Amino acid sequence: MRHDMRDAAVLMESWMLGQALPLWATAGFDAEAGRFEEGLTFDRRPRPQGPIRLLVQARQIFVYSLAQRRRWHAGAAALAERAFEAMRRDYHRPDGQDGWVFSIARDGSVADSRRDLYAHAFVLLAIAAYVQATGKREELALAHEALAFLDREMTAPRGGGYVEAWPLRDGPRRQNPHMHLFEALLALWECSGDRVFLGRADDLFQLFVSKFFQAGQGVLLEYFDEALQPPDGHGAIVEPGHHFEWCWLLRRYERHTGESSVGEIVERLYRHASRAGFDADGLIMDEVHPDGTILKASRRLWPMTEAIKSDLVEARRGRTGAAVRAAALTQALHGRFLAPAPQGGWVDRLGPDGSPLVDFMPATSLYHLAGAVDELTRSRADIPA
Repeated sequence: MRHDMRDAAVLMESWMLGQALPLWATAGFDAEAGRFEEGLTFDRRPRPQGPIRLLVQARQIFVYSLAQRRRWHAGAAALAERAFEAMRRDYHRPDGQDGWVFSIARDGSVADSRRDLYAHAFVLLAIAAYVQATGKREELALAHEALAFLDREMTAPRGGGYVEAWPLRDGPRRQNPHMHLFEALLALWECSGDRVFLGRADDLFQLFVSKFFQAGQGVLLEYFDEALQPPDGHGAIVEPGHHFEWCWLLRRYERHTGESSVGEIVERLYRHASRAGFDADGLIMDEVHPDGTILKASRRLWPMTEAIKSDLVEARRGRTGAAVRAAALTQALHGRFLAPAPQGGWVDRLGPDGSPLVDFMPATSLYHLAGAVDELTRSRADIPA
């Protein structure tokens, strides 16, 4: 098994260091503006002009900050520095109002001025990664400012947590932005040692337990009404990839806090996703119902990376078969999503018949892939033979 795991890690490290990071640092980066591209076509060129989201900048800053810490890419430090300053210049209060705007046009003008919870979560994650990579703790002031903005303008009037966007918009509330806010707070705690961040993570863990996790069914639901009440019947949607992502995050939280309830929750999430989330090809489906019936049989790249991360952590904790599955998932990820794409790129989504459902490579996927490679690298020497 150690041989299989080593081979899987080497395969992905080689792809990340030799192909992906060089591609997205060149073709995927607008050197004149200091911004990352939204995505690349399959001939490795920037996509046609359109709004450039804050989310893309924050995720790619996370990736290249991680690459700097791990010494994966020679130019990572300079790239992260340039992109971080451009992100602050272009998205932080460009209209004179607090918070970070959702997107800009290529000329730098504001395209969408709404303040989006999901994007703010990734700004916080980018700040944490940047501080870890550079040691510039003064940038934590931006994190405190962003959290104060969320508290002041986006605290939900009902149900707890935060609203999706400011100004308020119609539509369901989601667990997903809160999950990434939880991730960002853990990263901020790890890079700063400031217990304010860990205390905020405690609050989100309680929100997860009381609202998002459905203890009776052992599942995590995706969508809720304005008071964070779950929908009835077939309105209840489960994404197996998020089950695995929460498993990985909850184990990280458990490591920092010793929270005793984590183990049982992880067991139930892991069991449901393992039972209901995989199709006959061994890939992870996009959506199912809580009873396991298939809702959306397409398969995306990112759930594979989150399952790999979860399995590696579980393997280090001694879960039988987790290391074997992590190695198999890594081979499937590479074979089905990476190898058919141009070097350093990916096919982001496949239909049930295996055909590509997208005609470009979204930049946001590199965040998931870098996280999986990071776990694979750390696990090579840790997993028992």
